[in-house]
Amino acid sequence: MKYFILTLILLVFVSCEARIPNSSKGLSVITYNLYNMFDDIDNGNEHTAYHPSSGYTGRDFDKRIESYCALFKKEEFDVDIIFFQEIESERVLVSLLDKGMRRRGFQYYGIAKINNVPNTVGFISKIKPYEVKIHLAASDRPILSLEVIKDGEQYKIFNLHAKSNLGEEEENKKERKALARHINNLINPDEKVIILGDFNSSVSDDMLSLNQEEDSIFVSLDSKNIAYGSFYDATEDVYFPLNGDGTYFYMGKWYYYDKILISSSIASNSNFSFKILNLDFLSKDGFPLRYDNSSECGYSDHFALRLDLK
Repeated sequence: MKYFILTLILLVFVSCEARIPNSSKGLSVITYNLYNMFDDIDNGNEHTAYHPSSGYTGRDFDKRIESYCALFKKEEFDVDIIFFQEIESERVLVSLLDKGMRRRGFQYYGIAKINNVPNTVGFISKIKPYEVKIHLAASDRPILSLEVIKDGEQYKIFNLHAKSNLGEEEENKKERKALARHINNLINPDEKVIILGDFNSSVSDDMLSLNQEEDSIFVSLDSKNIAYGSFYDATEDVYFPLNGDGTYFYMGKWYYYDKILISSSIASNSNFSFKILNLDFLSKDGFPLRYDNSSECGYSDHFALRLDLK
């Protein structure tokens, strides 16, 4: 097992008092892939479209931040913690806080930044985590974990962004399986654990399985019959009333690549609900309206997913 303690995050948490206290009962979280959310500083790792030479400027970055802050002011985004994928830097998170999220009660943030990786995972939170770590699997894609206590309940949450389907299929699957295997080594089945993020796969594709295997995360699709040590996946449960056809559209088909998996220790003892967010931000073809620098509009090619525990 290999991990690094992310001491930097603990030093850069915002220490000011929240103006809007969180009084909701139970834990609420969101996972959202922000789609290449690069800042306006050129450090050589950006994708080509987000270089200053390609026309991506400080004005563009500021406008994207302001657009996301306006989106996050919607009631459906009022949760304890928002987890992100595809963010470049600490500057993105600080800018979100400074442009309005601090006034919404978000005080703390963290990012799993690894050198020479274009973008990574992070979070903003109303709850102060008492432990934050970066875990490195067999690839350059870090997993960020944090532990929080809400209403006397302790939760361990893992945020990941698995390898996409671009490139060689077998190599992609191999990398995702390595990620799943590493997560399995970090999990205690008796703890309240949440695994969320952009999985870039569905059940039985590679890193998620209906069987207990070393190199895949063990999932259950029946909320009434959840095996011990497994994780309930509402997005793959055909009987769970989700409010959409998927969170990501790829190669002519909708997928639930964005997931929030809850451990059997949570699912068996809690009331829970899941909801797909920002469904009204669509392209003319009915897909998630991703950001286009030429038109300076759009958000992400993913929808956000929300979990509420009671």
